[in-house]
Amino acid sequence: MSSPASTSTVREWTFVLHPEKRPTQQNSDRFDYAPALSGGEIGWEEDPETVRFPCTVHAVHLEEAVMWAVRHLCELGMPIARVEVSLPFAE
Repeated sequence: MSSPASTSTVREWTFVLHPEKRPTQQNSDRFDYAPALSGGEIGWEEDPETVRFPCTVHAVHLEEAVMWAVRHLCELGMPIARVEVSLPFAE
């Protein structure tokens, strides 16, 4: 992900995006060949009940990372219904 120049530290954020509805085969084909997603930041996991998009995105802020991934999936016709984030606890 290309982040704006900043003195803040870029972090690696991990989260899972859940689509509004199960992607069609056409969505799947577009996802497989989308140049914007070829970097591996957004994955695709599927089971009989659902599809989810595990993401690992580098950005200064979590919001930037999530918005980047959501924007790319929406451009491919896959609107997102829910974002799942597990934040580590500080010790």
